[in-house]
Amino acid sequence: MEVVGSKSGSAIATIAALEVVHFECFPPLKAIGADPTSVTKLPTSTHTCRILVRGRSKTPMECSGEGANPVTAIVEALKPVFRKPLHVVSIDYFNRDDGLMRCLVTIEKERAGSGQFSVGRSVEASKELSLCVALVRSANHAGILGPDYSANNQRSLRNAANELSNELNEILGLGSIGELKRSESESAILEHFNRVASAAVVTAANTRSEDSAFQLFDTSAWLYDASGKRRDSFTDTDSWLAWYPGLENEDSTVGEILGTLPKVAESSIPWIVRFFESPESWFRFRGSISLADHDVLHVLLGRGLQDQDEAFVLGFAMGTAKRVSWFQYQIFKHVLVRLYPEPYRIPGFLLPAFDIGVRCGIDTGNQNLYRLPLNELKNLTVKDARMRCGIDTGVLRKSFIKEKEQIPFTIASLRLPTTER
Repeated sequence: MEVVGSKSGSAIATIAALEVVHFECFPPLKAIGADPTSVTKLPTSTHTCRILVRGRSKTPMECSGEGANPVTAIVEALKPVFRKPLHVVSIDYFNRDDGLMRCLVTIEKERAGSGQFSVGRSVEASKELSLCVALVRSANHAGILGPDYSANNQRSLRNAANELSNELNEILGLGSIGELKRSESESAILEHFNRVASAAVVTAANTRSEDSAFQLFDTSAWLYDASGKRRDSFTDTDSWLAWYPGLENEDSTVGEILGTLPKVAESSIPWIVRFFESPESWFRFRGSISLADHDVLHVLLGRGLQDQDEAFVLGFAMGTAKRVSWFQYQIFKHVLVRLYPEPYRIPGFLLPAFDIGVRCGIDTGNQNLYRLPLNELKNLTVKDARMRCGIDTGVLRKSFIKEKEQIPFTIASLRLPTTER
């Protein structure tokens, strides 16, 4: 029988946002004989597992399961924390010299027979607890932990882990290493990515000045592809951090580039953002446009989706009014910094991008460009759409030079095109 309990409600193990508070796995006992006080008991063939877990809600949940062996009992008990069924492919145990047990679990991500695998690893005091933690970790790596228990930003880290695994295989000349080994290597990389990312967050949070946080790491790494070539755009990605259309795309249609844009459902936008920015709102600011037109403006201006890019695009739209009310200008800046919730809030040190965007909108683009149905330009090439809107890329590049000077070292600034190719 394996029973592990925490002290004072602290966690025995933590995986992503899930805490294991209590764990027990044992074959239930039944009394033999008619006397209910009999102490003669024998194990049945059914194993039972009880796990007390806690997620972001902090409300403990007791999970229980039964099975013909500890593995099926543990998998059954963990069902409530998974979004999708979990299919175990293999389990390997390794006895360590220090007496601890290492467990390696491989699961199929989508369904049995899908051929898409994920691996979880764990080292604990017992075989059963090690299996429990490894199963949860494999589910987190596969993206099937429930929303109350999963870690944020795992999709982008998983994509990066996959890319790095492929790149290392090519560099080392390993060729095809098999899907299971590839999954194990990706899971190992993902664990290291999470450690580095967590350390980066802690380091940045303890940095005295917001604007110097981007100087802690080599943000120029975002500028290059796997071969070391500098990118002038990056639209072949699902990551909103990385997506960036650039200005060297005149022959593509607006619709083609919009098709690569990581999507955000309009219904998910907070009411306060719609209150100030929706053209249907009675309290809208100058420059307010629909979400579809806003996306087109990102393409025409060659801007990505980071806070700094958003600040520039919002400022540009306001600037195309040509005559901007000082009152609205100052109030909107206050709203962006103080009232908007994350991730729509613009940090104060990035506000120069908004100011420069307003000035750029005054200097180029048709008057009241924000009032035009930009979404109707999707079938035009980017070059023709910019001409239709009166957007001068020369003026854009001069604005980008000022922006890089005032906000150095950020990813958004480093990738800004300031010279003709």
